[in-house]
Amino acid sequence: MKRLIVLAAMVCVLVPSLGAQTLDKPAATARLTKTESVTVSQLQKAVASMETQAKRSLTKDERRQYLDVLIGNLLLLQAAARDNVIVSDAELKTAVGQYETQMGTIANLGRAMSDGELQQYLQGNGVSFEAFQKQLRDQQTIIDYVKAKRKSQFDSVKPVTDQDVQDYYDSNKSKFFMDDMVTVRHIFIDTRPLTSKEDRDRAAKRADDILKELKGGAAFTDLVMKYSEDTKSKYKNGVFGSFFRNDPQGRQLFGSSFFDSVFKLKKGETSSVLQSNLGLHIVQVTDRLGAQLLGLNDKIPPQNVMTVKEGIKNTLAGQRQNEVFSATLSDLVAELRKQADVKVFDNNIDW
Repeated sequence: MKRLIVLAAMVCVLVPSLGAQTLDKPAATARLTKTESVTVSQLQKAVASMETQAKRSLTKDERRQYLDVLIGNLLLLQAAARDNVIVSDAELKTAVGQYETQMGTIANLGRAMSDGELQQYLQGNGVSFEAFQKQLRDQQTIIDYVKAKRKSQFDSVKPVTDQDVQDYYDSNKSKFFMDDMVTVRHIFIDTRPLTSKEDRDRAAKRADDILKELKGGAAFTDLVMKYSEDTKSKYKNGVFGSFFRNDPQGRQLFGSSFFDSVFKLKKGETSSVLQSNLGLHIVQVTDRLGAQLLGLNDKIPPQNVMTVKEGIKNTLAGQRQNEVFSATLSDLVAELRKQADVKVFDNNIDW
């Protein structure tokens, strides 16, 4: 259960906001500078999110531990406000950008998610962009507060050595096996809004006509600008991103038949009209890499912005920072609970 609580302590950004106004029973109240509640419905939604991640139901004791985390978050935010630790709009914008970069990496886009793609992703998870921004601001506020209060402990974290990197690589080589990868650009027609057969038939004819223009000698990039409905890639010559052959998320999003068709193409080759779960594509493969074990000095595809060595170093440094953060977070929450008035309503969390 320790792992579950550490994850929860960072203020999950895909859980409905703790600030939501709900006529509901309180699971707990906490007062450091003002009285605030964690309601039963808020706890239930947060627990449901954790149960989805854990793929099992949480026990009552585990729900109580999770409630303690949410109480701790309330106290940390009150303490940050009291001590004038504030996240500016510029810092929030940077944090959103970092989240979009992370999501682009997870989705193997070879780029950051756009604002529109992020909002669509959040909407699919039942979270508004405004609620997401609030939760991200709260998360950054807690991080800034903990680091400000325990600066000396963070400054004393040992740097990662080359031997540390080598030891990690030798013990985790399977993590650095890269599957077959293709990088593509495309001309895209979105069929998701089309509900009638007539509209879908018109879209298919339009895609066929674009393909005829392409075969007639028109430049791919010119047709991208003229016809593609993917506004993000449209202004980058249609460059859409990179796919790995056995990426389960990509296959679920686009469909396995689309993936299989793309991976049959050679570098420089252009497809016929391909159907995915999102719409119609004319795809051109701009790069193709075969499966391989990456060495320490190889760049990590598809971003190719850092080497395996640099990636491992960043990972290990992050782990050490997180270990210090978790320990100092627990200490600070314990101190704040001694100063605060906290009430837990056990009968209200027995569901």
